[in-house]
Amino acid sequence: MIKSFLNKLHKLSTNLNLLRILKLIWSASKVWTTVSIAFIIVESVLFFSSLYMLKKLIDTVSKYGINNLQNESEVIKYLSLAALSAISYAAIKAISSYITEKQSGEVAEYIDSKIHESAIGLDLSFYESPEYFDILKRARDMGSDRPNLIVFSIVDIAKNTMSLIVIASMLVAIDWRLFPILALFVIPTLWVRINFADSQNALRIAQTALERKSNYLSTLLTADTHAKEIRSFGLGDYLRKIHVAIRLDLLSGRLKISKRRTYKELLTSTIAAIGFFACIAYIAIGSIHGRTSVGDITLFLVAFPQAFNILQGLSSSISTLYQNNIFVKSVFELFDLKSSLPEAEHPIPIPDDSLIDLEIKDLNFTYPHAKRPTLTNINIKMPAGKIVAVVGMNGAGKSTLIKLMCRLYDPSSGQIMLNGTDIRRFESRAYRKEICAVFQDFGKYNVSAADNIRFGDIDGIRSEEELQEAAKNSGADSFIDTFPAGYQTIMGRIFEDGHEVSIGQWQKLAIARAFYSKSRFIILDEATSALDANAEKILFDSFRERIGNRAAIIISHRQSAVKHADYIYMLSNGKIVEAGTNEALMALQGHYFKLFNKDSLHHNS
Repeated sequence: MIKSFLNKLHKLSTNLNLLRILKLIWSASKVWTTVSIAFIIVESVLFFSSLYMLKKLIDTVSKYGINNLQNESEVIKYLSLAALSAISYAAIKAISSYITEKQSGEVAEYIDSKIHESAIGLDLSFYESPEYFDILKRARDMGSDRPNLIVFSIVDIAKNTMSLIVIASMLVAIDWRLFPILALFVIPTLWVRINFADSQNALRIAQTALERKSNYLSTLLTADTHAKEIRSFGLGDYLRKIHVAIRLDLLSGRLKISKRRTYKELLTSTIAAIGFFACIAYIAIGSIHGRTSVGDITLFLVAFPQAFNILQGLSSSISTLYQNNIFVKSVFELFDLKSSLPEAEHPIPIPDDSLIDLEIKDLNFTYPHAKRPTLTNINIKMPAGKIVAVVGMNGAGKSTLIKLMCRLYDPSSGQIMLNGTDIRRFESRAYRKEICAVFQDFGKYNVSAADNIRFGDIDGIRSEEELQEAAKNSGADSFIDTFPAGYQTIMGRIFEDGHEVSIGQWQKLAIARAFYSKSRFIILDEATSALDANAEKILFDSFRERIGNRAAIIISHRQSAVKHADYIYMLSNGKIVEAGTNEALMALQGHYFKLFNKDSLHHNS
């Protein structure tokens, strides 16, 4: 066991990343950390003072005897000082508790903000990786208060160590064997707790994926996203049973470790208690045989329980320090993730020409960890003021193409050029402001209608007239104007005063967001799929006027949405197989013709 314990201590020293943790906490709460440390020092001084005055009181009484009035003034003096120290200690401890809570709150908010900052800074590939979501969950679950607990564990260790030195010197004065025996009996408890921290952390990592699945099922059962389908298909009981089974499995794993720890701590606590009472028995028997004085016995009865409690506290603080440090590693694991999209060392400014073009040249792309390419040898030109359409069957690679145009991924080879310059030479944030995409799975923000539109240019200072013009161009004004609070109406029913919104109305808000942006390229990815035929016709019949001198890329399964495009690219199995105007492609009677004329072909056959 000694070898195993030494291994644990070695692991403790190598696992702790105290410098980084202290820097993190100092960055989060400089003022309150300083105040907190100062109060803990004062608290320790008052504790020592109270103990020292009690010792002086015992010494005085022992020296002069109980019935001797000569020592009355000294007794009163030391008694008063001991009481004053104890009262001050209690007051400082209460204030210190508030300061700790204040500091803990600041650290928790700072860590939460850093988690969000790190998540925002990562590129899209992380959000298509299960490993990332495991890391994110561990960070969010363990990262709010653990760093703060680590700091106070360190302070407690230091405070208890100082207290232990004082009390140990008293015990050694009585009999040098007392303290080493007591320490030897407490060490097994520390070993069990550190071992438990290791086991608990290993289980936590192993259970992360199951925890995420459990949370996902809970969201399905309680959120509004799938509420209609779950009730329509009667899925509630089925999903709930799966959720309960997973939770019981997770609980079983944790209870197994807790059960083993309980058995071991019962054993080590029994050993510690035996050691404690063995020392008491040694002193008691010694007093019977005249080896110890009344003063020694009195001092022993005061100091020895304190030493036992302090050793137990040290054991608890060291194990807590180790356990929390392991947990907080999850936060650093997230902070250390870096975007795989490189930023230009010396980015150049975006061209300020009134008309700029976007061109895709010889582009090839394979997803990370995929074996087959998704896009092969893609060449597309998007001149300013023109409407370009990309069509194809599901899985042809259309959505992937949009991700690359938005620089959510970089091509495996080839280039995307903005006015003849590779987009990787621009700052990615600045470039993305030039591209506004209405994705097929567009965002439905449960905020006001105005904010839903304003998100298209959140950093800009724009007039209400511009916002309303964007809503008019998308057709969203037709339903926003009917709301009691107009543009300040909350969309969706999640929050109080929210208004029910249909999927078609959500889509109009998403299109309005694109029109409101100052981007010079608009991408519509099946962006009219939820609109009725009349609303779609109105939108596209005057689409060229609505976009002004901006270029637009339309991706759709409806010929009505793409037939007015200046140029159309037919995508199949990640390759462009046809290109031309609607009339030319229909006359060709190839892939494009077959895509939109299946019924007529079936009828002719």
